Amino acid sequence: MTDVDIRNGSEPEPEDDDDREQRYERVLSIAHEHVGGPQIPGASLSTIRRLLVGKPAGYGPYHRDDVNDTVRAVIDAGDAIMWRDRNGRRRLVPTRDEDLRELIGHENAQTHSTIALIQQAARHIDDLEASDA
Repeated sequence: MTDVDIRNGSEPEPEDDDDREQRYERVLSIAHEHVGGPQIPGASLSTIRRLLVGKPAGYGPYHRDDVNDTVRAVIDAGDAIMWRDRNGRRRLVPTRDEDLRELIGHENAQTHSTIALIQQAARHIDDLEASDA
């Protein structure tokens, strides 16, 4: 199914295992693309949904419940963390070393940084470094 099909009102198609894996990777990819530079680290849930969920919410090929389940699976697997920015928006950041370091840098630059978030990200970095040893 193409983005044009979705925009023309087609319903998202039923999923299979390959679809689940692709959706999982797309969630992580979107989150990674929203880390770094002048932006707040991580993709907001509304951005992920707008890019992945089909009608009526967005332009993607998936059902909203499937995308929500995938976000939960990514977090449960330890491949990303969810945090709340200063505006109250939940954001997903992959637990890749460079992404977590961007998040820590962002929080350290804040007037009132969130120590628990910095510690959570640092623990993930420590875990990554320990698994590489």
